[in-house]
Amino acid sequence: MMSYYTGNLSGQIPGLLPAPYYWWEAGGMWGALVDYYHYTGDPTYNAVTMQALQFQVGPYNDFMPPNETASLGNDDQSFWALAALSAAETNFPNPAPDQPSWLALVQAVFNEQVSRWDTQYCNGGIRWQIYPQNNGYTLKNSISNGCLFNIASRLARYTGDDMYAQWAVKIWDWMSRIGLIDANYNVYDNSEADILNCTQVDKNQWVYNAGTMLMGASTMYNYTNGSALWQTRTAGLLSTLAFDFFPGGIMKDICEQYNACNVDEHSFKAYLSRWMAASTKMAPFTYNTSYPLLVSSAKAAAAQCNGSPTGNVCGLKWYNNGTWDGTNGVGQQMAALEVMLGTLIKQTTAPVTNSTGGTSVGNPTAGYNSSSVPPGEVIVPANHGDRVGAWFLTAVLGLAAMWCWLFMSTSVLEGRGGKPTVAGRKARVSRTWEGVWKGKGRETSVDLGEDGGVMREVQRPKHASVLSKRSIGDDRAGDRRSIPIYRGGDLAT
Repeated sequence: MMSYYTGNLSGQIPGLLPAPYYWWEAGGMWGALVDYYHYTGDPTYNAVTMQALQFQVGPYNDFMPPNETASLGNDDQSFWALAALSAAETNFPNPAPDQPSWLALVQAVFNEQVSRWDTQYCNGGIRWQIYPQNNGYTLKNSISNGCLFNIASRLARYTGDDMYAQWAVKIWDWMSRIGLIDANYNVYDNSEADILNCTQVDKNQWVYNAGTMLMGASTMYNYTNGSALWQTRTAGLLSTLAFDFFPGGIMKDICEQYNACNVDEHSFKAYLSRWMAASTKMAPFTYNTSYPLLVSSAKAAAAQCNGSPTGNVCGLKWYNNGTWDGTNGVGQQMAALEVMLGTLIKQTTAPVTNSTGGTSVGNPTAGYNSSSVPPGEVIVPANHGDRVGAWFLTAVLGLAAMWCWLFMSTSVLEGRGGKPTVAGRKARVSRTWEGVWKGKGRETSVDLGEDGGVMREVQRPKHASVLSKRSIGDDRAGDRRSIPIYRGGDLAT
């Protein structure tokens, strides 16, 4: 895996993987190396991991480096935060005193992401993307919300602060309410917010979505001292993902059988492996189910790590009876590494907390307070004088706006029947593959309409059609943001 890394070479940027790998996957890789040290005690990669994580914190110590703005989503930020959180939980060597601590970095990300909780659309949830100009901004998806759930539950356990647990409950409840998690503990991919208001759900299922929810639920079980509710949820998630993603006892993601996995998706099994293993420490009752699946998958993965040119290159199709599938890359190596590390879980110590030996010092107010505020700006609570001044300024601006409106041409309201329309600037974005997962052009979705939130199947509007596939930022191959764009005729709201 480290043979692909060039960030520690002269003239390269520490922490980053070369193209075609995106920034988020590098965060996932450093998390794997934190795991490696915890499971094995081998410090070989500690220095390069420390350098990478510290170099990418950004100017405001929140894992938002300006150079990554064009592809920076909430999930991307979370994968780096999760690496730092694992470092805190496993007593990975601490940064120097003049550097942000592991725990403070995670708290900064948490504080910023909950400030992005959006009740205007879908009555909650955070968006996939942070910046409106990025493709996928209109989606509220399971990996972004699930990673925040994962972080919140683990911060609650580490710090003992129930505020984090309350957020974990809030996120779970919201995901369940809109149908991203169903009654059978299937975890679906996303729902469109700006046009459809999360009334339809993209029912693709990916291993890492289920994995992050399992990690969070098992941690909540641990934090609540074994509550029946979180036991039921943890057991339900594990039972469903074991059935869906382990045919014949070997882990398999949905894209593999169609040879449709892109560069990002090659790494997804690494995260399910990581979180399945870790969840056995949080909820020991999961061990008898998870451990045999990790062992059988690890054996299958090891058997096919015999690819060219070195004879130890891993592919993705572990079910190929020891035959390398001809693919290679960071994701394939990371997935094999994590599933093999998972077989060592029984002999590994449980994650620490600040009351059981954790040494990372936190900062509960780290991070800026609103995603609409430039990073780093300090927000000071308004006093009485500020509020009076703000009221006066608002009144003046309101009068000015009214006069401007009176003198404006009615052409600004052009659209259908002279009414404003946003159909031209909003698009239905769906994380799906055309012709593979949709069956006969029918999308099974969740409609939470005016009937009291009763779930029912609806069909995609007949006038919605795939116009194009766009990628973010550049034309690198394997872009997981190259997703079908659906424009629905008159879906303006």
